[in-house]
Amino acid sequence: MNKTTEVILRNVKKIVNASGALSCGDTVIVGVSGGPDSVALLHILLALRRESGLSLHVAHFNHNWRASALTDERFVRRLAGEWGLPCSCAGMPAHLSKATTALEERARAQRLEFFRRLAKKIDAKGIMLGHTRDDLIETVLMHILRGSGLQGMRGMLAHRQIQGTYLVRPLLGTTKRDIWEYLKHNRLRYRRDPTNRRTHFLRNRIRLELLPLLEKEYNPGIRTVLANLADTAGADYDYLGKVAEKLFSRMARCAGDNTAVRFTRGAFARQPEAMRRMLIRLALERLQGNMNRLTLAHMREIENAFSQRAVAAVVHLPGRIRARVGATCLDITRARNSSEQNT
Repeated sequence: MNKTTEVILRNVKKIVNASGALSCGDTVIVGVSGGPDSVALLHILLALRRESGLSLHVAHFNHNWRASALTDERFVRRLAGEWGLPCSCAGMPAHLSKATTALEERARAQRLEFFRRLAKKIDAKGIMLGHTRDDLIETVLMHILRGSGLQGMRGMLAHRQIQGTYLVRPLLGTTKRDIWEYLKHNRLRYRRDPTNRRTHFLRNRIRLELLPLLEKEYNPGIRTVLANLADTAGADYDYLGKVAEKLFSRMARCAGDNTAVRFTRGAFARQPEAMRRMLIRLALERLQGNMNRLTLAHMREIENAFSQRAVAAVVHLPGRIRARVGATCLDITRARNSSEQNT
């Protein structure tokens, strides 16, 4: 075993153990695209299988974006078979074949949903993905360019829970360079994705153009700076989140069917601005399972309603959710249908 492999295995074990969610005998889904990162992850988890006691199930999501997509799927199926692992595959409809940034986001959501459904079907406790430290750095920079607070500056999380299933990224402390060395040392085959060179994707432009420019012209250590920023922002956001969750459990009155969350207006208004925003995020997460597309503009609309002492002001939030500032309460509700949202 060479030094790079020892470092990678140590980092992977550290992240998996830090999740505190997986035990010997648990089944975990390993998302495998056929690319270098996911192939390396699967091989690493196989090497650690006896020590970890985890049962591995390969999952592949076919985006159907290019002619080689079916070849990628066959490669993953064959790899799983050679390594004695079960494999499940799903994919985007074939007619949605043009890769765009919007479609990329949609495909990512559908892939995660496939993993979650599969986890429920086979009683898997976790989902493992092959994102690396380089992916984390690119994500942090992308979020900064789009405009982000602490939540976005965390980049990707090494582990988090999604509706009872744990999502773990064991390679988040490992660089692409080390992955390449690991693949070469272990003589592992993998597939290349030609779309990774297409600069009409924002992430690709960041990786291929912006990061090299920042390294050359501004700060040769920019990758370390961004990784440290993600770590600091993550620690701060985690602390605020834990405080907010305790406060939410005391302050929020939630409907049993997860269609409404109510805060007493006075108690909500007395909270610091940062905590009010965290409470709104938690309310959306309760109502729709995520905080996607919630922006600072939405927060400010609600805050303006409070500062202007408005009564019956309504702010429309993402996902057919609305916040109504009443005389005594702040009600955040999820409409059951589109006509209800407009009433």
